Amino acid sequence: MMDARHRLHLSAAETGKVLALKGRHQEALLQYREALRLAFSARAPQVFARHYLHCVLESLEHLGDHQHAAELAGAAADAAALPEPTPFQKRDRANLLERRGVNLIKAGDISDARAALAAALELDDALKLSRSLLEWTARGLSINSARLADAQRKHGYWVVRADSMDADRRLDIHDVPPAIREMSHG
Repeated sequence: MMDARHRLHLSAAETGKVLALKGRHQEALLQYREALRLAFSARAPQVFARHYLHCVLESLEHLGDHQHAAELAGAAADAAALPEPTPFQKRDRANLLERRGVNLIKAGDISDARAALAAALELDDALKLSRSLLEWTARGLSINSARLADAQRKHGYWVVRADSMDADRRLDIHDVPPAIREMSHG
């Protein structure tokens, strides 16, 4: 059975996802920040923090903060550059580089985007979105927002989707009883 501290970070994250799906990304970011804080204080496995990071990156992207999303994804990818990564760590780093590349394209920096996408493919050649974007940019095709959005959906780019969440777990962190919130600081 999962203890209360782990339920708290999961609940905060699911609340963030519900908000994100409603287009309320600023509020979602607050919930993700709280989920990250709670996950760290509960000493949750790193996989939770990585998932929450991807949620943050998506909300930044939806808000149009492409430069910040690209920088954050790049910094996380750099931090994840390990000498002997596990397959999970390798794939996670590749996904971060892909997110960096997508956001750089949206910010208009095609050259740096191509470098990030190529690095992502070196780590994981199954990233079809990265491959498509590299092919399009190599042929000099312009990538308008509708075409990119279609490719993102087609290739399963988005982590926060209605079919991948558990809305029953959501709980606004401000509704958590103080005694349980105090447990998260321990």
